[in-house]
Formats: sequence, C-alpha cells, structure tokens
Amino acid sequence: TAKNKEDKPTEKVSAFGVYEGYSIPKYKGVEYTSVYVAMKDSAALLATDIFLPKKLEAGTKIPTIVYLNRYVRSLKAKFPFNLIKHPVLTVVSEEEINFFTSHGYACVIVDTRGSGASTGIRSMEFSPEETKDGAEIIDWIITQPWSNGNVGSTGISYLGTTAELLLLNNHPNVKACIPRSNIFDLYNHIMFPGGVRQGCFVDIWGFTTRSLDQNDFTPFGKQAKRLVSTINPVMGDKKKVVLKEALSCHDSNFNVYKGIKEVDFRDEIHPGLDVSSDEYSIHYHRKKIEASGTPIFRIGGWYDGVLAKSCVEGFLNTSNTKRVMIGPWDHGPADNASPFSPTKEITFNLNAEMLKFFDFYLKGIDNGIDKEEVFHYFTIGEEKWKSTNNWPPQNIDEIKYHFSANNTLQVDPQQIKEGTLNYKIDYYATTGNTSRYNSVTALYKNGSTDYPDRRDMSKRLLNFTTPPLADAVTMTGHPVVDMFWNANANDATVFAYLEEVLEDGSVIYVTEGTMRPMHRKVVASDYKYPAPFHSYKKEDALPYTAGETVRLEFDCAPISYQFKKGSAIRVSIAGADIQHFDLPKDIPTEFNISISKEMPSSIIIPVVQDKAF
Repeated sequence: TAKNKEDKPTEKVSAFGVYEGYSIPKYKGVEYTSVYVAMKDSAALLATDIFLPKKLEAGTKIPTIVYLNRYVRSLKAKFPFNLIKHPVLTVVSEEEINFFTSHGYACVIVDTRGSGASTGIRSMEFSPEETKDGAEIIDWIITQPWSNGNVGSTGISYLGTTAELLLLNNHPNVKACIPRSNIFDLYNHIMFPGGVRQGCFVDIWGFTTRSLDQNDFTPFGKQAKRLVSTINPVMGDKKKVVLKEALSCHDSNFNVYKGIKEVDFRDEIHPGLDVSSDEYSIHYHRKKIEASGTPIFRIGGWYDGVLAKSCVEGFLNTSNTKRVMIGPWDHGPADNASPFSPTKEITFNLNAEMLKFFDFYLKGIDNGIDKEEVFHYFTIGEEKWKSTNNWPPQNIDEIKYHFSANNTLQVDPQQIKEGTLNYKIDYYATTGNTSRYNSVTALYKNGSTDYPDRRDMSKRLLNFTTPPLADAVTMTGHPVVDMFWNANANDATVFAYLEEVLEDGSVIYVTEGTMRPMHRKVVASDYKYPAPFHSYKKEDALPYTAGETVRLEFDCAPISYQFKKGSAIRVSIAGADIQHFDLPKDIPTEFNISISKEMPSSIIIPVVQDKAF
C-alpha cells in the first residue's frame, strides 16, 4: 500500500487523494486483541484479530472494516523483537490499520478456514464454505459492544476477492466493499490469460500457500527466518494447543493449483473437485453480487498482471459498482510502474480515497463522492488523471493500423504491401523477471515492476511499425489484434506486444495480449466485454491443425497511454514468454502471418479525447 504519513496528503496532483476528513484523525494509538470465532458447522474456529481506536469512550459505537485473509493474519516475532512489536501484521499493513482506526473505525482481520491459526480444512480456494464463513463473521461483529452495525470489506489480491465474494451472502450489514487488485474472472484474469496457462505463477503461488499453511517462513528469506517465531496464536492459546490443531488440519488442505496443470478450459472439472474454476469465480456469481446492492469501489493498476480487466469487467457487469480507480500501478499497488515516473514510490494517497468512500457509506457523511464521475484512470506518458462515467470512455475513434508485408503498420489500406511474413519462433523470448506478472505474488516479485528498454528483445520478434507520428496519440481502452495466422504444429501460444519506439530508438513496453489458437472462436454472450469475446469453454474449442490459416482476434490488457509526437507505434508478435507462460505439448518452430485483401491483418487502437483534471 502507499507509504503516506498520517497527518497530511503527500500528493495534490488532482482532486483525488485530497479529502477534508483525512487530515483530522480523531484517535491516536490502537487497542489490540484476538479471539476465536466458532463457525456454526462446528468444523472451524476462525482466528480473528481486532484493532480498535485507543481510548474509545465506553458506549461509543463505530463502523468496522473487515479483511478475510488467506495469507496469515499476523505473526509473532522471536524474542526479544516480540517485546518491541506485537503482533506483526502481514499483507494488511500496520499503516493501513493505524490510519483507519485513527479515523474512528474498528478493523478486523480473519484467518480464513484452514489457513493461519484457523482450524478446518480448505476444500478449495474461494470455497462456498469460506464465503459462508464471512457472513458468520459479520454476525459476530455486529454483536460486539463497539459495533454500530455497519461493516465494509476490503483487501488486496486474494483478500480483495474474498471482500467481494462476501457480498454473495447478501448480508444487510455489509454496506460497502473496496476490492483492490482482486480477481473478477479466475480463469481469464489470473490462471489462463487468453487461454494460456500462467504456469510459473501457479507453481509459486501454490508453494507460497503450502509454506504458510505449515507455519514455514524459510522461503521468505533470511530476515523472516531470523525474526519470525510462528503464526500468531490467538490470545488465551498460550500453549498453542489450538494452533497445533489448526496446523494439523492444514495437512489435509486440497492443492487446487495442482489440478490447474491438468485442465485447459474454463468449464473443465478440476481433478479432485466436482466443480470448474468458473464456479468459484466472482464473474460467475455477478448477478448475485449485483443483487446485494452493496456499493463497490474497485481499485487496480494498469500493470497489475492483467487484473485491470477485473476493474473494467466488474464495472461493466455490476451496476452497484459506484467507483473505479486504475492508476499507473502494479499489484497492490506496490510500485508506480509508469516508465515516465521519476520514482517507483507511490505518493498517491489511496487511503484518503478509501476513507472518503467508507465515510459516505458507513458513517453517512455527505462528502459529495456520489456526485463525482465514476471511473477514474491515469494516462501513462501524459501522466494525468482523467474521469468518465462510461467505459470505454465516450468519443472514441478507433484507428485501424493494417499489417503490411514490409513490416510496417499502415493507416491507409492502399499502402499495404501484400504477402506472407514468416517468423522463426524464439522460445527464449520473455518480458523479463520484473514484468506485470511478477508483481502478483511476493515470491514471484523481483524488485520493482519495470520493463527495461526492449529494443534488443523486440528485434527477436516479428515486428510491424508505423512511420513517426505527426502528433501525439492518446489511446484509452482495449487494443484488439486481428490477424490471419498459421503455424507448423497442432498447437501454439501467441503473444502480441504493443510498444512505443522513441526517436532515439529505445523501445517502451505498453501492453500485451495472449491467445491459444484453440480458443479463437468469438461467441455472443450476455457478459459485457468491450472486445471480441472468447468463452474458453470446451464446447467452443476449435482444435488447430498444422498449416491451417485461421483468424485470431484478441484484445490486449486495457491501458491509457499517450504515444509521443515523433515516436512510432509497434506491434511485436511472439510465440513464447518463457518466464511466465506454459507451452503446449505440440509446439511449432515457425509462424506465418498472411496479409492480403482477402486476409487482412491489423491492430485496432481506441483513441479518445478524455477530460483531464
């Protein structure tokens, strides 16, 4: 989360992050306690940390912010460090807890069933049991003497996903939800972007969660080994009797991510389960999410894996999404990933934005947030915040850049040179180990999210480049690749990178799209999607045959980006991203892209005149 001081905003570049209530915290200090909350099915005791404003007057009732945490709510440090700090918080930052409690909120962090110090068994991730447990936690919260009965949910990543899944219970006391970097579509936004398995993430995430479930922090480095004693036992469990029972339960947790290695389709039943990934995905339950009526504020980043799609698709498919913010950020966010930012540090005040939302819906403070435009986004390159009530924004001009056999991109179809371009696939091609994908989980991250100059890597791919731009071009939305393609094997993975070539020859990564050809069928759906829609279902699969020329239409991850005057726009086609995505068993040695009047290939770029603050 952002590293801001509590006494004043650190950035006033726009109307965002500046909120009157922010600069006047009412309380100083935090009162901490922990308890076990028993679930009605008697199958789990959920370890729960409670943080209240210090010196809260007797009889004062305040709203609560709840975090449903799969990654261990808190730790106990080794002696003597535990005398200095206890508990040690994990993915929910101490700064965030201090911030919200200072403004008169209770904060409750819960180890979900079968994780941390909670007993019970995890039958799967985002299980129906886990979702129902959330409702029982709310029932417990509203009976506490400090609760005013109003509860908001939030969290990052897995916690952001459980924050939104909580709404499936339609609990009347859940009055606001702020999912951050959450996963709206488990298949397309995290496990199989474009139908291509993100195998490296799957392995590392699985290893991470198995280590946490067994109270093993050695994978997190020497400092963790030196400082961390154990998962934080609940107060009263001094001899760790219940904690030991919980760890014993965790031995039976199902490794759902092992099953992912054995499926290809979104509706395919996972081995060992009787459900597909769809059935524990938010998007599958979107109508129930919408029916809850709970106001949602979605927060994400353009470089946050491809989870900006979760913000966009969540907004389009749930009418109770009241606010969206997508910044120049990676997962969390942890970094400002704009290549034009002078610093990776996030100075934007996200805490103030969240407080404004919670104050309106949990405290009834008329702060005007309901009168602001809904969708707020940052344009990379221009380095400005903008807003709209629609997505894509209105007044979009779609510019089609046609592929040409002389490796150029042409706006005028009369300038196209027809032919077939051959690409010998470089299976060592990669977007590097500081990419958008590396930011999505701790052990996968290798420093700040960053894309170094891609000129050398770009030369190893199949390129199409515009002439230098006469004027700046601002793109906002989902670029769409549409090409006629063939390969010399019965399967493949296809990657398209949109890049900016600066006047000095350096190449900046902008965004990318992925596609496995067997998922190429474009289908109709009631799911709102601002690009060609692929179901990724088994019934819609179109098996590919070597040598067959087929049409591939797929979108790139959404972005708002300004190409500079004098720069060129480039599309680079690859057959692998070896550090992030699995290859199929049958892989080609070469691609061919056909370019003719009968088989035109292109990229469509959405250009819009946005309103800047």
